[in-house]
Amino acid sequence: MPCAGTIASLVAGVVLAASEPVVIGTEAPFPAYTYLAEDGTITGHDRDLMDDICSRQHWRCEWQNVHFDELIPGVMSGRFDIIIGGIAVTPERRDLVDFTRAFSNSSPEEWFVGHPGAPKPDQALIAVQSGTVHEAHLKETGFTFRSYATETQVLDALALGTVDLALGPFYTREDLAPFIDANDLDFLYPVMIPDDGIAMAVCRGNTDLLDSLNAALDAMQTDGTLAALEDRWF
Repeated sequence: MPCAGTIASLVAGVVLAASEPVVIGTEAPFPAYTYLAEDGTITGHDRDLMDDICSRQHWRCEWQNVHFDELIPGVMSGRFDIIIGGIAVTPERRDLVDFTRAFSNSSPEEWFVGHPGAPKPDQALIAVQSGTVHEAHLKETGFTFRSYATETQVLDALALGTVDLALGPFYTREDLAPFIDANDLDFLYPVMIPDDGIAMAVCRGNTDLLDSLNAALDAMQTDGTLAALEDRWF
């Protein structure tokens, strides 16, 4: 599929269609990668990372906040030039989009959340967010699940008893601790869901844009910016 985004080609890091913004797709909230500040502004590790790249490359960047399951189809169709926001690299996703080098790592250990005494995953109805590696894992295992567009909907379904368990990136999330406690939920069953790190992605075949992003990430590694962002947010 040909790339239809704003920057299908670059020369020396300068956007040819300079009057057009570089469109960045993400999902917020997903702290600490991305979340919404009190004024509604997208913030977090990946926002700071991408803003630094836009500054280095002299790009005028425009952010769009969408549901997670819109990100990969959106960059494939040209709706977004770049997608970012805690996106795990997997072989299945590599078949759809081109990833930059990984700029962060995530723990492969995830947990099924539920009320104490909830059935084991192979006997439960499980809530999961659509388009995530967690949904892909449930498809692969053959467990019974129900997909929701947002993380909030997943957790609400669990709290209301619509499902038995929820699977997602919940374990290290301090922002979710009050919800977990208030609804008498617990981390019940661990599961390993490995990936190849966290990266951003572009339309397959957009090698000029991919090379520009990787060059910026290499420079940020060399000058200590990546380490400073990691220390600040994680």
